[in-house]
Amino acid sequence: MTEETGLGRRDRARAFVPELIPEPQDLDRTGPLDVREQRDLDRIHAARDHHQAAKWMRGKALEATFRRRLFRGEDGTRTRQQYLDDEWDGLSESAAYREISEWPLAKEISDACERPAPDSHVRALLDVAEAQGHKAVAHWYAELRRHGQQTGRRVTADAVANLADFLRTGTEPERLEPLFAPRQIQPAPAKPAPATRAKRSTGEPVTGTVVTHGQDTPFPNLGMGDHTVPGPAANGRWTLSAEHVARLSAVLTAEAQQAGIGPEDAAELLVQALTADRRPLRIWITSRATT
Repeated sequence: MTEETGLGRRDRARAFVPELIPEPQDLDRTGPLDVREQRDLDRIHAARDHHQAAKWMRGKALEATFRRRLFRGEDGTRTRQQYLDDEWDGLSESAAYREISEWPLAKEISDACERPAPDSHVRALLDVAEAQGHKAVAHWYAELRRHGQQTGRRVTADAVANLADFLRTGTEPERLEPLFAPRQIQPAPAKPAPATRAKRSTGEPVTGTVVTHGQDTPFPNLGMGDHTVPGPAANGRWTLSAEHVARLSAVLTAEAQQAGIGPEDAAELLVQALTADRRPLRIWITSRATT
């Protein structure tokens, strides 16, 4: 390892301060970078990585605030959104929970690659990481980046989406080269037939089973299979009361009317949103649970 490379790595490892960024100025230079220029470039890259790392740190900070209920303020009455308005420039709760859901994978990728990944890459792999573990998915993303560097290929959004598709099958890719192939244009999904849509609520209690997805995460079976999980965590069956059915139906109906769609379509969209990424919902429920 050269002295210059070591210096650059020391710069990147220590706490970053703005003074490390070289001053922007026009210089008429040609040829290979000299020692000072390489150091300046290393510091510029450190500024880039510092920005990306700070983003996952934001997510961790938000999760710590919500789960420790530090948002409530000195008088104990401040709500989450009031706290976000006061301290996070009006960040919405939904945006906060999105950052919370993304930071563990973003951190694992940053550790595995020794540099952060673009937000779009993290989001493309998020559901797979929830099911198979953040560290495992970060490992394969790092392998994809290393293969790209070795073969001179860019790790595009398509390549990451291909990796996500492959990992969803539950098997590890034997070769990474095919993942760099352009994605095939997929036909638009057919609209569900009316017979497959959820039936209009009758106000009666709804009963289902509890299933486990991914890392032993209990989740209600919303008509997508019959895999009851034994054990005390599941407790067999659960029942949603008629009052809850009525309240949920009223909210969905009102919001669907505002959006110009049917309540059944709104209900289907809600189910898809809840099952696509469960961690924000779990954090939201945990942070509001009475202790």
